Amino acid sequence: MSGSIFNTGEEEDPWSSTAGWNDTDTKPIVKSPIPSLSPTPYQSTYLTSSELLNQTRAGDNGPSGASGNSRPSISMSNVPASYESIRSHLVNKITTINDFEFYILDKLIELQYLTNYQKTKLLDIVYDNDLIPVTLAQNFYQILGLIALEIDVPGSGDFVTLQFKLNNLPELPQQFVKLIKREDANDEAINDPLRANTSRANDVNIEDVDATTADWNQRGKIDPVLTDHSDSQHQLLGDNSNKDDGDDDGDGVSPQDASYIEKYIEDVRDEFKPLVLDDTPVKIKELPEKEGLLFKHINYIITHNLVLGQGSGGGSSGQKKVIRRYSDFAWLLEYLLQKYPFRVIPGLPPKKFTVGASPDSQFLQRRRRGLHRFLNQLVKHPVFKQEPIVQSFLTVPSDLTTWKKQAKIDYSIEFKGQKIQTVFINTIWPAISQEFLRDWAQAEQNIRNLIEKWTKLVILVERYERRQQQMSFDNQKFVEILNQFKRLDTTVYPQDQNAMLQNNDIDGINSGLTLIGDSYTKSSQAIVDDSYTINTKTLEKLKNYMDYLYSFLELFERSKQLSNNQIDMLNKRIKENELNFKKLTNGPTNGKEVELNKLRQSIINDKQEIFQQLNRDWLIKQCCFKEYVMFQETQYLISEVWVEWCKSRHKLQEKLFNLSESLSTELINDMPISR
Repeated sequence: MSGSIFNTGEEEDPWSSTAGWNDTDTKPIVKSPIPSLSPTPYQSTYLTSSELLNQTRAGDNGPSGASGNSRPSISMSNVPASYESIRSHLVNKITTINDFEFYILDKLIELQYLTNYQKTKLLDIVYDNDLIPVTLAQNFYQILGLIALEIDVPGSGDFVTLQFKLNNLPELPQQFVKLIKREDANDEAINDPLRANTSRANDVNIEDVDATTADWNQRGKIDPVLTDHSDSQHQLLGDNSNKDDGDDDGDGVSPQDASYIEKYIEDVRDEFKPLVLDDTPVKIKELPEKEGLLFKHINYIITHNLVLGQGSGGGSSGQKKVIRRYSDFAWLLEYLLQKYPFRVIPGLPPKKFTVGASPDSQFLQRRRRGLHRFLNQLVKHPVFKQEPIVQSFLTVPSDLTTWKKQAKIDYSIEFKGQKIQTVFINTIWPAISQEFLRDWAQAEQNIRNLIEKWTKLVILVERYERRQQQMSFDNQKFVEILNQFKRLDTTVYPQDQNAMLQNNDIDGINSGLTLIGDSYTKSSQAIVDDSYTINTKTLEKLKNYMDYLYSFLELFERSKQLSNNQIDMLNKRIKENELNFKKLTNGPTNGKEVELNKLRQSIINDKQEIFQQLNRDWLIKQCCFKEYVMFQETQYLISEVWVEWCKSRHKLQEKLFNLSESLSTELINDMPISR
């Protein structure tokens, strides 16, 4: 993703490609001496400006001299009234620079007096000039002075300017001072998004939620996808995080935003069309011969007319054919699970037969149909259809094992190099988060029951199809016995003209029996045709929907396993390191430079990792939300399968009725019932 989407100017965009977010050769500015705690398969490379505060070079003690803490004490004889007011209200709340960031700098960003970029520049100055601990009044006031200078004239909040204007510093904005006073008066509990429990979810009116899902907020502490990091957006975004959106009804969404969000959701749903509609883009069938010397395997020939990509002839029109084996499908699924763990990925049918059983055609047919559903669900998904590996799977004419040896395959997660969009955090998430998180929890709780009920429906339809086959067999047996009866009845009812009994109508009766046999033969064929339709269309559509349900269930499982973060642990370690840093700087620092630098470096890298994990957390939420929205389209598969079922039932019953009506008319007119 390009940093240009933020439109904040290259000089103020800490997300620009030079920060190392894109897939370039840019190297991290600082390497952590501590192993990365990120659960992601890629390394964090971006450093915010606040994480760059430890740029002290070996042997460079800066302007403060060799000790790094020998800067002479500077007193302020004329402290502005707003500074004293701020300190009086926050003196019991601020003990570390982290507290200062949250209670002062972040509030100024919310009020749009500062940007994130300005904040992190100020933090650089604080660390580089040893304006800590912040519990010292002179340090507290000087940091406020830096802030006031930066607000008064952007770019002037530097240490040199502070010294020149130390006794003539500008006041802080009154709106900010009033906010601090009001919050202190109300004694509001303000949670630091980087220090508080990050598994806090949005509050929900439990009365409005079904009793079976009323505990979704509590379960958010278990399922990271249910964790709402709305309050953490300022760790990722700066100057536009709380812009007035013109909301008049208090729901946090302006009419313009509501229209945008509605279109956003509609666009996501429009990308995904899962209906089968009696046709599938990709066809698959078994090749007649098995390959292999000792261990035989079956090849499948895949044909399609899709235009996929530009490489390997994939962009050309016309029918394309490739040959794949089951292990190729298994590799493709493994790749997708590794690269797209937070998407709805279709599953594969089983590979092996029951232990001790010989390969039978029925199992092979079921497996082929399962592979057929797998491929067609992939190419219907808007992301997988564009995935180069999927395109290569469907277009590379050579053996896939040979192709993989020379191909450059990127197994890294799809989020690599991406940063969350401001519009998702600022506009979309505030509007949809509560409803989505509740619905996600409710769906997760009920998906297994839904699968159970649908599975039973599939079993019943399969049983019905077997009964249809049995009815066809019974009809054929009926006709066979009826014909045998006709051949024997003439021996009981003779037709010889010279016989004693004359004028027997057994021939007319047998003609009627022939009509009955013909009708049952036609009925049997109609039932066979219907059974074939059930087996090849209705049941496949039932199983197609069941595949989607299982895929959705697996997404829930993967999201809980793979979306965990370590922000709480990192925050705890940052707190401990800051306390240790504070203790070391309270006394003489001669001989402690190496230890101080290590502590600084640890704080820098832990904050960097928090920053990365927050971004990853937002990307996961966005991905899961889109998959959830797209999955809503699968509800029409339910309609499709039962419309198909009813059409098939009506068609069969109509045929049987016509046959029965025709037979009844002919028998009434032609079969004799008296001499």
